[in-house]
Amino acid sequence: MREWMSVLVIASLAVVAPLAGAQGARARTPAATLHDYSAPPGAPYTAENVTVPTPMGHTLAGTLTLPAGAGRAHPVPAIVTITGTGPQDRDEYLGLEGYRPFRQLADSLGRRGIAVLRMDDRGVGQSKGTFKGTTDEGFAADIRAGLAYLRTRPEIDATRLGLIGHSEGAITAPMVAEQEPALRAIVLLAGVARSLRETLTYQISNEIQHNAKLTPHQKDSALATVPKTVDSLQAGDPWMTFLLTHDFGADQRRVATPAVLILTGANDQQADPKQVEAMAANFRAAGNRDVTAHVVPGVNHLFVRDADGYPGNYTRLPKPVRMEPAVVGIVVDWLVQRLRQG
Repeated sequence: MREWMSVLVIASLAVVAPLAGAQGARARTPAATLHDYSAPPGAPYTAENVTVPTPMGHTLAGTLTLPAGAGRAHPVPAIVTITGTGPQDRDEYLGLEGYRPFRQLADSLGRRGIAVLRMDDRGVGQSKGTFKGTTDEGFAADIRAGLAYLRTRPEIDATRLGLIGHSEGAITAPMVAEQEPALRAIVLLAGVARSLRETLTYQISNEIQHNAKLTPHQKDSALATVPKTVDSLQAGDPWMTFLLTHDFGADQRRVATPAVLILTGANDQQADPKQVEAMAANFRAAGNRDVTAHVVPGVNHLFVRDADGYPGNYTRLPKPVRMEPAVVGIVVDWLVQRLRQG
């Protein structure tokens, strides 16, 4: 498991960082290991390991799940997934036993006739390129390369493409959509509407408040240093500098199409569920007429059933850790409606 700190990123304890993790988490890239990304026995879809070229010169390794019967005569819609903070594989595995949300979503979508391309982050697993120092602009370019790859596949209907982004991926997705107006739908899981400086300040403060080793006086002293801590995290780190200075809300206000689904867990202590309506308002301000937004009861930042939601308790969640099936159902049902023919 990787150490992770805070930012929409996450709070620092010992697991991983879904929205914008710590500098340390992003510095340590997992070694290239082979994992089984094959389809489960009897699945009505195939799982093909693919190599995606990018305009930047590196290649990305991924798995393309294709519903049975997909082909030139019957092309199907497709989704590209976008991982959260820190170097992650195509399943968005965070070191928690059983937690592979993108595999879970790909399985359900494959059974409903939608292909899914999920890729290892650059520099992770079998993907090439350098992870450390890459900003969300670079990650957005990688996702656009995935979309371009899908358009070369005869089994894919290039007019019916979409994205699913989780955590930091949910703020990257609108950046991609700005450049890809032909997309049909994007799903934003646990994103934010406002400054990431505000989010990081909240996460670090929340971590201090939960630290049982500190006295009330020590907590007050530590809280007073949070602004300086945020500044120090930004110094010398292009990725953190981009996150803390870029206006992600402005990106959202420039996305008039595609359709948008926004979901955040009611117990999320990393991405504030109170920002869900603000995110929806941003897209509507762009003239987007198909925006759906929900706060999902009883789940945390990972969309796992969790009465508390504090990231420091993720390792105590019952195993195996799985994305709540009802959330998967909401996402898949919504995408089936938006990506259907016509």
